[in-house]
Amino acid sequence: MNHVESTVQRASKSAAAIDRAKAQGRAALIGYLPAGYPSVEDTIAAGIALAENGADLIEIGIPYSDPVMDGHVIQAATTEALAAGFHVKQVFDVVRGITSKTEAAVLVMTYWNPVVRMGVDEFSRQLADAGEQDSSPPT
Repeated sequence: MNHVESTVQRASKSAAAIDRAKAQGRAALIGYLPAGYPSVEDTIAAGIALAENGADLIEIGIPYSDPVMDGHVIQAATTEALAAGFHVKQVFDVVRGITSKTEAAVLVMTYWNPVVRMGVDEFSRQLADAGEQDSSPPT
């Protein structure tokens, strides 16, 4: 088996969701939620609602102290989540809360710094344990 065949066989849950939408002749609907806004519980509830109402993928953004690449609405939400005490480790609770109640493909959007700080292996392990299969660090 060559690399391409191996990669195709191990397609991620996200890739499978996009492929399903494409097979249905439509673009995939991707919902985005900043983790911890307005609370962890509300983020989970919103993620479940997205999944139950047609989102193919749900992207959960980890709040960051300097969200200059994000628009004003996301900046305000992440600033509020951090002010309310959100911690990076809580993103695993958000992912677990959504994946335990839905079949949705859940991605985590983060800057590289929190991953490196926790350790790439540990961050990846905790995401996998929470039910997430893919990550989306900005490039």
